[in-house]
Amino acid sequence: MGTGDGQIHYRDAIALAQVVLFAASFFVGYYFRWTRRICWFTLGGFSLIRCVGAGCMLGTINRDSSGLWAGVFVCESLGVLLLIFALFEMLGRIDKSAHVVPKRIFWIPQILTWIDIGISIGGFVTVTKKEHGRLLPTPWSRAGIAILFLIYLYTLGVWVYFWMQRRRYDAEDYTLAICVGFGLPFLFIRVLYSLIFVITADMMWNAVKGSPTAYLLMTMLPEMAFVAVCCFAVLKTPPGTVEASSAKYQLQGEGQTWPAVRR
Repeated sequence: MGTGDGQIHYRDAIALAQVVLFAASFFVGYYFRWTRRICWFTLGGFSLIRCVGAGCMLGTINRDSSGLWAGVFVCESLGVLLLIFALFEMLGRIDKSAHVVPKRIFWIPQILTWIDIGISIGGFVTVTKKEHGRLLPTPWSRAGIAILFLIYLYTLGVWVYFWMQRRRYDAEDYTLAICVGFGLPFLFIRVLYSLIFVITADMMWNAVKGSPTAYLLMTMLPEMAFVAVCCFAVLKTPPGTVEASSAKYQLQGEGQTWPAVRR
């Protein structure tokens, strides 16, 4: 894969499928924005990141460039938090009408995310100074994935509590809660893929140079299934249920705050 020989290999075929499928979900996200539905930024932004990463991978077919590989590496390192944000946005939509939890419940992931961002910056600086083994896990990357896994467990716990309180909300919100529950196992598989790599340092589990089959089964397919579940959930939620302020929804680090999800 990506040897600059002009041949399409297994991993390149996966990247081609990603471009097609995530381009479609990107336009679905734009449709959500146009119809003022929830999750337009999270799903659209995630789809765009995956399209760019897959495009860089396809670029390595004819050009074995370090710049293209860097693009693949950066894009593969991003995006998972957006999927978690999508779940919290749906839970926030439920809480808007049912008032299941206090506002501070939605603030805790924000704090953890800022810590994770700081660790990611430190890890990036460390990797750029390494001459060899740049794709191997570092203490920084291990700490970052540990925090990501912690955020996942927190999300799971919040959903369990929401599910226990399902009698408090209506049929539309009930559908959202079910879809969040369906999405969590796919997200677990995706997080587990990264967790295995940082624990074992086995390049088989590396998203850039690792096994294409492992990447297909534990990254691409779970991510596509997760996006499909979220799109179904949002389409089942009537448009116009979120105030215009939701149009200002932005990724953490670009001005977004979790309380905005609940407005």
